[in-house]
Amino acid sequence: MTRWLAAALLLIAAGPAAAQLPPDKTLASMKVADGLQVELFAHEPMVINPTNLDVDHKGRVWVAEAVNYRRKGFGRPMLRNEGDRIQVLIDETGAGKATKAVTFYQGQELYGPLSVTVIPQADGKVLRVLVCQSPDILEFWDKDGDLKADGPPTKFLTGFRGFDHDHGVHGLTVGPDGKLYFTVGDSGVGGLQSKDGKGRKWESNTTDCRAGTVWRCDQDGTNLELVAHNFRNNYEACVDSFGEVWLSDNDDDGNQQTRICYVMPGGNYGYNPRGPGQTHWHEEQPGIVHKAMRTGFGSPTGITFYEGSLLPEKYRGHLLHCDAGPREVRAFFRKPKGTGYELDKEVILTSSDTWFRPSGVRVAPDGSVFVCDWYDPGVGGHGMGDWKMGRVFRIYPSGHDGYKVPEVKLDTKEGVLAALGSPNQATRTAVLTKLESMPPAAAVGQVVDGLTRSSTISQARAFFTLDQLTARRRDGQQANLPAGAEAKLVDFLRFKAEDRQFGTAMARTQAMDKYPLGFGSGEEQDWTKWVETRDPAMVREFLVTLRLVPTQYAKKYVPLAAKRYDGQDHFYRAALNIACGTDPARRDAILADFDKHFPTWDDKVADLVWELRPKSVLPRLPALLTDAKLTAAQKARVVDILAVSDDPKAGAAMLSVLRGDAAPEVKARALDQLRLFLPTKWNGLRTSPDLTAAIDGLLNTPATRLTGLQLIAAAGNTSRAPVVTAIADDKAAAAEVRTEAVRTLGKLKSAASVDALAALAKAGPPVGTEAVNALGGLVGTSPKLDDTATKALTALQGLVESKDAQRAALGALAGTRAGTVWLLDQHAAKKLPAPLVAEAGQLLRNSPFQGERNRAMVLFPAPGRLDLKNLPPMATLVARTGDAARGKAVWDASLTGAAQCAKCHTVRGVGGQVGPDLSMIGKKASRENLFDSILDPSKAIADQHTSYTLTTAAGLTVTGLLVNDTPQAVTLRDANGKDTSIPKADIDGEVRKSKVSLMPQDVVAALSADELVDLVTYMQTLQTAAYTPEAFRVAGPFPAATMTEALAKEHGPEKAAFDPAAKFGAVAWRTIRPDTKGYVDLAGLHGIAGKQSASYLVAEIDSPDEQNAQVLLGIDDSAVLWLNGREVFRHADMRAAAPGQHTVAVRLTKGKNTVLLKVANGDNPHGAYFTLLSGTEVRAAR
Repeated sequence: MTRWLAAALLLIAAGPAAAQLPPDKTLASMKVADGLQVELFAHEPMVINPTNLDVDHKGRVWVAEAVNYRRKGFGRPMLRNEGDRIQVLIDETGAGKATKAVTFYQGQELYGPLSVTVIPQADGKVLRVLVCQSPDILEFWDKDGDLKADGPPTKFLTGFRGFDHDHGVHGLTVGPDGKLYFTVGDSGVGGLQSKDGKGRKWESNTTDCRAGTVWRCDQDGTNLELVAHNFRNNYEACVDSFGEVWLSDNDDDGNQQTRICYVMPGGNYGYNPRGPGQTHWHEEQPGIVHKAMRTGFGSPTGITFYEGSLLPEKYRGHLLHCDAGPREVRAFFRKPKGTGYELDKEVILTSSDTWFRPSGVRVAPDGSVFVCDWYDPGVGGHGMGDWKMGRVFRIYPSGHDGYKVPEVKLDTKEGVLAALGSPNQATRTAVLTKLESMPPAAAVGQVVDGLTRSSTISQARAFFTLDQLTARRRDGQQANLPAGAEAKLVDFLRFKAEDRQFGTAMARTQAMDKYPLGFGSGEEQDWTKWVETRDPAMVREFLVTLRLVPTQYAKKYVPLAAKRYDGQDHFYRAALNIACGTDPARRDAILADFDKHFPTWDDKVADLVWELRPKSVLPRLPALLTDAKLTAAQKARVVDILAVSDDPKAGAAMLSVLRGDAAPEVKARALDQLRLFLPTKWNGLRTSPDLTAAIDGLLNTPATRLTGLQLIAAAGNTSRAPVVTAIADDKAAAAEVRTEAVRTLGKLKSAASVDALAALAKAGPPVGTEAVNALGGLVGTSPKLDDTATKALTALQGLVESKDAQRAALGALAGTRAGTVWLLDQHAAKKLPAPLVAEAGQLLRNSPFQGERNRAMVLFPAPGRLDLKNLPPMATLVARTGDAARGKAVWDASLTGAAQCAKCHTVRGVGGQVGPDLSMIGKKASRENLFDSILDPSKAIADQHTSYTLTTAAGLTVTGLLVNDTPQAVTLRDANGKDTSIPKADIDGEVRKSKVSLMPQDVVAALSADELVDLVTYMQTLQTAAYTPEAFRVAGPFPAATMTEALAKEHGPEKAAFDPAAKFGAVAWRTIRPDTKGYVDLAGLHGIAGKQSASYLVAEIDSPDEQNAQVLLGIDDSAVLWLNGREVFRHADMRAAAPGQHTVAVRLTKGKNTVLLKVANGDNPHGAYFTLLSGTEVRAAR
C-alpha cells in the first residue's frame, strides 16, 4: 500500500472531523454589526450541509442539502444512500427558532443540489419548487400543501455542464419582471434551449457564450435569454426592484481577485481566455465590462438585495452577500459613479469559529435575514471535511422580539399591494401568480394604485407588474387598461421620466417587448432627442437594449450616443460596445461611418476606438504615430489599438515606431506587441525587409540592442545566430544584454546556437545559468530528437560533469523527456555523480512524463521521516500544540528541501508559481482543513489547479497544470515549475482531466510529526493580504566612490514625482521582474557596473481604502524607502538580503501609492526583497 493511500485511509477511518463548536456555544463566537443581533435558528440534525436556502411566504426556511457532495461524479461511495434532501424548517411558536423540520423530498435523484427556490401559486397553498443540480433544473410540486413533494422531480430545463460540480447551474431567483434568473459556472452549457424547443440551442463557445453565464426565462421555461457571460463561478445573481442584476464571482484560487459585478445585459466579463501575461479579468482589453468592486481573497456564495424595513434604514436597497472563505456576511452599499457604481463594504456577521461557512442569504417576510452555514473546516476544491452538521442563523435588529410573519391576503386590493411590498421574494412571487390567474383588466386594477405608494421600491414593483400585465409582450398582444388606470400610468411615467432609477427601469422593460424600443413594429418613434438629453445612465440602458434591434436602427443611435461619452465612464463605453453586438458584419455596418462622426483625434476618440475597434479608422492610425501634436501617452494608446488588428499593416506600423524617434514608452509598447504577434497573426513580417532593417538599426545602437535581440527571438531568425553569439560573448556588455542574447540563442534552432550556448554555459551566473536553461529549451520534449535537439542534449550531458554548471544542467535535463530518460539510465547504471542524486530524485519524482515518473519512484525512493502508517487520527493532530516560528523555518527550508512546499506555493511574494498563493490561507482554511490538504492533496483540488494529461501520437504521456491552450499548442506545467509545450498536431485524443493532484502525495513523508504540526500552526497565521509587484521600474546604476556615498547622494529619482519618461543624465527607467523567490537581482541586471553604486526601484500600488500596512524588506546592501514622497525607512549596514529582514509600518492612501526604494551596493551581489502586507488587498496601479 502506498503512503498516500495509507494516509487517506487513516483520514476516512477517523470519520468526519470533530466539530469546532457545538450548537449551544456557536453564538459566543459570532460578531455582528452594531445595531444588529443574531440568533441560531436551526442546527444539525435538522439541517446538514446547506448549500443554499429560500424563505417562503409563510416564513418557512427551505434548505438544499448536499451530504453527497462531490461523490457521484468522483467515483466515491455515497455518504447518504437515501439521497440528499430538501428540508423545510418551521418556527411554530414565533420565537425565532425552528421547532420542526419536514423533509420535502429525499431521493437518489439529489446528489449535491446547489439552489432551491419556492414559487407559491395563486392560492398560497400550492407550491412549485425548483432545484438546481447540473445537468438539470428540477421541478417539484406540492399541490395539497402538506410540504411533501407530490412525486419525483421532472426536468424543467436541461443542458447544464458541471455534473456533480460546484461550477454548474445554481443561483435561481425571481426578478421583479416575474422571470426566473439563474447562473451557470464556467463548466458551461451544452444543448440548453427554451422549454418550448424554440430559439437557439446554446453551447458554450469562445464568442458570445463563454465560461460562466447569467440567464433568465419566463416562469414556464420559455423565452430563454442569455443575460451576460464570461464569469468564472458566479454562484448566484440577484435582481433589485428596478431590474438591476448583480452578482459575485469567484477567482482562480490564490489570486485574490474575487469580485462584485453590476451585470449589464450583453456584457462580456472577461474571465477567459486564460493566458500568460494577462490580468485575471482582462480589464486591460477592449470589450470587457469591469467589475464594480474587487473583494480580494475569498469563496463568494449567496447574494441578495435587502429591500425591507426591519433592519436599519442604511441597508435598505443594498446588497447582502456571503463569502465562505473569510467567513463573512457583508453589506455592499451602492453609490452611483458615472453610469455605473462603486461600492462600500460593511461586515455584518462573522465568526471566530473557523468552521463558519455562510453559503446562502435570504430575506424573510418580516424583514429579518436568514443565513445558512455549510459548517465545515474548509470550502472549495470539491472537498469537505464534515457531512453531519449545518446551521441556519437569523439576523434582526437589536432588541427586536420574536419572528412574526405577516399573513398574506390576496383577496383584496390592499392585501395584494401589501404583499407586493413585501421584502420576501416568495411573497411577491405569490402576488404575480395570483394576478396571472385573473383577467388582465381586473389584475391591473389591483396593482395600479401601487404607483402612488410612498416607497420607491413599492412603486418600482407596481410598475414592473403593470408592465407584465399591460405592455406589448413577445406575442405582440396588448391588454386594455381599465378606466382611469391608463391616466395614472401616464402620469407616473411623466413624473418619473427624469428619475435615474425609474428611467433605467423603464428602458429595461423595453427589452422585453416583441419589438424592443419599438423598432421593427412599423410604429417607430424618433429617440434622437431622448438620447441627446436624458441622464447618461438611461442612455446606457437604451444602448444595452439596442443590441436586440435590427442593424439599421442601431446604426443611427450608436454614433449619437457615443458623442455623449465623457472620456472616463467605463460602463457607458461598455454599453456602446454591447449595442454593436458580437456579429462582425453587424459591427462593421454600425461603425462604418465612425470617421465621419469623429474626424478629430483626442483622448475621448481614442477611448472609443479602443473599445469599439471600427475598421474604418485603421488606415489613419499609423500617421498618428508621427503626429507631433500627440503626447507619448496618446501614441502609446494608438499602438495598443493597432495591436488589436490582424492586418499586417498594423505590424508594419509597429516596426516604423521602432525605427523612428518615438518616446521610450511608445517603443516599449510596440515591441511588446511585436514579440507577442510576430509568431502568429503578423508572421508574414518575419522575413520582411522592414523587420530586417529595424533589427539592424536596433542592434547598432547600444541603448536599443536589447530590443533588437528580442525581435530576433520573436522572428526566430537563425541566420542571426553569429551576431547574437558575439553580443553574448561580449564581457564589456551590460549583464542584461548578455543574458538576453543567451535567451535569444535558445529560440534559434541551429547547430551554431548550440555550440555558442555550450561554451557560454561555463561562464558562471547569470550568463552561464541562462545558457544551460536555453540548451534545455532546444532539447524540447519530443521523443524523436532532430539534429539540433540531439546536439543540445549531448552538451547538457557533458555539463553534468562540470562543477560550475552541473546543478543547472541537472534541472535543464529533468525538464526534457530525453534528458529525464538519460538521468534515469545514468542512475540505474550508478554513473550519476553522488552529490546530484538527492536533487535528481526530487526533480524526477515530479516529472511531467508519466512513464519516466513511475520509473523515478522506484529508482529514487523518497526519503521518509514520518511513518504515515503510525499517523494519529485527525482529532489528535488538530489538538496538538505547534510552534509557528518553527513552522516558518520548516516552510523556508522547503524551498530547497525534500518537502518542496515553497517550491510550488508562494507566501508573501516568495516561492513557486505552481500551486495557489497561500499568503492568506489561514483566513480561509481551518486547522483541520490544513492537515487534510497536506495529508491527502487529491481529496479537494481547486478547478484551476486540476492536473491534465495528454498522450502524443508517439505514445508519450505528459501531465501537468494547464498553463496555456492555443490553436497551435497545449502547455502543461509540472510540479518543478517547468513548462512543456506540445503542438496540437502531435496530440493523440483529448486532453484529459486528472483526479490526482499535482502536489506530491507523499510530500509529508519528508517531515517529522512535530514539523508537520508546526507547519500547520504557521500556516494558520497567514491571514494578511500579501503583495509583491510583478515588475518594478528601475533606474541605475549611479556610480559612487563608496557605498556610503551612493546611499547619501541624491541622484535624481527622489527629487521629483515619478515620471516613467524621465531621464537622469544617461540613465532612464527600465523594467525588472523579481525571480521565483521574490528577489530583485540588481547584480544580475547591472553586472560589474553595479559595484559601488545606487539603484532606484519604483512600484505604483493601488489601495481600495486608506489603511495601515507593513512593508517586508530584505536588502543587500543598504537602502532608503519612500512612500508617496515621504521617507519611511533607512538602513545603512552591509548585509546579505533575506526575505522579511525589516518590517516597516506605513499608511497607504486610497488610490495610487508610489513606493520608491533606493538600494546602495558596495560589492556584488546586491538586490532586494519587497512584500507589502495589508488588511485589504492591493494591486498594481493602472
